Amino acid sequence: MRHDCEGRIIFIIMKTYLRFANREVEKAFLTHYAETAIPGIRMGYWLATILYALFSILDYFLMPESYRTMWFIRFAIVIPVATVTYLMTYNKSLHRYMQFAISASSLIMGLGIVAMMALARESEPGYTFYYAGIILVIMGIATLFGLRFHYAVFCLLCLVAGYELSLIFIQRIYPSSTPDAKSVIFINNNFFFIGANIMGIIIAYLFEISKRIEFLQQEEIKSRNSEIIQHAREMKRELELAKQLQLRLLPDVYPEIPGVKFSLLYRPMEDLGGDYYDYIKFAEEHMIGIFISDVSGHGLPAALITSMLKSLIAASEKVKFSVSDFLHYINTHASGIIGDNFITALYALYDSKSRILKFARAGHPFPLILRKGKVIQVKSRGGMIGYNPYASYAETEVQLEPGDKVLLFTDGLIEEINDESQSFESTFMEKVLPSLSMMPITDVVAVSFRRLVEFKGSSDFMDDICILGMEVL
Repeated sequence: MRHDCEGRIIFIIMKTYLRFANREVEKAFLTHYAETAIPGIRMGYWLATILYALFSILDYFLMPESYRTMWFIRFAIVIPVATVTYLMTYNKSLHRYMQFAISASSLIMGLGIVAMMALARESEPGYTFYYAGIILVIMGIATLFGLRFHYAVFCLLCLVAGYELSLIFIQRIYPSSTPDAKSVIFINNNFFFIGANIMGIIIAYLFEISKRIEFLQQEEIKSRNSEIIQHAREMKRELELAKQLQLRLLPDVYPEIPGVKFSLLYRPMEDLGGDYYDYIKFAEEHMIGIFISDVSGHGLPAALITSMLKSLIAASEKVKFSVSDFLHYINTHASGIIGDNFITALYALYDSKSRILKFARAGHPFPLILRKGKVIQVKSRGGMIGYNPYASYAETEVQLEPGDKVLLFTDGLIEEINDESQSFESTFMEKVLPSLSMMPITDVVAVSFRRLVEFKGSSDFMDDICILGMEVL
């Protein structure tokens, strides 16, 4: 398909005689060409000047009687003109005139060699052999000097005309009815000279076609990049809006329950996180439901699933008194509609009068209780949500005491690894939490996260992190 597109482009360019039908596109191309051709033009003039100077050595041997005249043409006319043209490339205001300047200097280079042959004496070898130097100029016009096709053709035709006129009317070398040395020279030189011109015209044509195709491709890339950037900006705005909407799904204040103090830390890895938490209210002021979950994956799919969880929780009035029935209700409605994703979750129900905490978990990290310097991990059975709509979840009951602190969290906290490929879980359980057990719950949550950052060595995490703490007063 790409080659078909390039073929159409070439056809269009050929049909318009190397000129885009759209004037604005043509103007843009000329500006682009003038800017991008400068490095090549400079290199071409460096090479041309060096070669033109070095061939003065050849003058000494092939033009032994008139080499001083040849040196004058080289060093007093051609090389100064080439130097001025080269210096023009450093003045941006003169770039619009570069094609005219290059054409003029190219003609002076080529016609300078024609003049050398015309001024040479017939006895000197350069009188007939210097046409090869014009072929070198032809190569420069077609490639190195960055001339556009029409300018290149004009220069090449002028060189042909100048060479032929000099050959016939000044050097008196032309074909005759009786073959002689001059006839042979005329035929030989013209075969090579005209052949080089034909090749130069073809090369110049293909060179400009390739430049025009390259220009169109770059413009297409710029256009696509602009569209991508604009699309990225729109996506960023939409993600920011989605982030704000997702944050609104989360509770913005702690529930007021007698004898209980709450604390929370939530850090999504991306703009949209897969961790979710909620407080379920009851008519009984001494009861509170706590839900925490972790959706597999990140970004928009995970965020959509968290919004679904919010809707399910809002409609869970009939099952919220039973922690196992609550998770079964979530699992039944989520299975089959979350695709390849899955959810780990924990639902806890706390009665501040009896200080009894009931919970059920669905593949979620076990809750932790900090009690008098000890870390207690409370275990229970229950598979992840989304795999089996008929799964059951075991209910576990814990009697809490004043001063107890309960930590619920997602696996992003304990599964983070450092540069040495060590998991934070053992450090968290064996070193961090025991040293924090006597602190208020707000400090326990905040310092736990700070220790994670220190362990990781940065705040760039591989997963969302949610830490929900509850302290019994």
